[in-house]
Amino acid sequence: MVKLVVCDIDNTIVPKHKQPSEGTLKCIKEFNERGILFGFASGRSTDMLRGLADQWGIRCDILIGNNGGEYQDEITGEHDIYRKLSCEELEEIFKIMEPFKDQVNVQMFVDGVRYVRRLDQQTIDSVRYRNMAMPVVVDDESIFWSKPAYKVGFRTPAEIMEAVEAQVAKYPNRSFKGFKTEFTMFEFTPVECEKGDMLVRFCKSHNIPIEDAWAFGDMTNDVSLIRDAGVGVCLENGSEDAKAVADIITEESIEDDGFSKFVFKHILNEN
Repeated sequence: MVKLVVCDIDNTIVPKHKQPSEGTLKCIKEFNERGILFGFASGRSTDMLRGLADQWGIRCDILIGNNGGEYQDEITGEHDIYRKLSCEELEEIFKIMEPFKDQVNVQMFVDGVRYVRRLDQQTIDSVRYRNMAMPVVVDDESIFWSKPAYKVGFRTPAEIMEAVEAQVAKYPNRSFKGFKTEFTMFEFTPVECEKGDMLVRFCKSHNIPIEDAWAFGDMTNDVSLIRDAGVGVCLENGSEDAKAVADIITEESIEDDGFSKFVFKHILNEN
């Protein structure tokens, strides 16, 4: 029996920089109406996730933010924020990424302000989609490691992503980790941040057998979420490592409304 569904957002339940389809909203509202608990697990903060839920007119019972660095139980009100990357860790990350300085753009929040290395079209599209203020282009890169931060992202051309992954793998570090969050985004967070751990925590808190928890994702940062759920589902458009740990891969991609078609066929018609 399905008691809980937790989903990544971009390219899992909505195409990047688009609004959810009518089918997606309908199936989530069906979860709400049928008593199936629902939640988001994203790189966004829990405040941003709550704003999306309000905008879309849906109820979330759990919010996992900052790729597992923030936990919000919307039923009990329990809220935890895990540690930030230190200034020293951030400086080390930028040293590791130095070979790609001219090819990748930085996306980073410091004290609520979004800083970037340069203003490119993808950044502008992201700002407009989220109705956010235009980011600040830095003059001095040391601002990127001047204060602790929950994460740092590097907008990376798809054709060099493999090289970026190989470069980061040369520098194993127990205090932070790097991973793809999109085919064109590579992010770093503290190593202890895991979406899957937050899913398990919520299940234990509400006495939900893990086998009754379903999770949907599409990328490397969703691997723990997909792996640790009772049933982990990867979208057809997902990365190979996410597909490798999934119990099921959807028949269609998010561009073809793969999420809602799968849910109506395999969850709502069966539950």
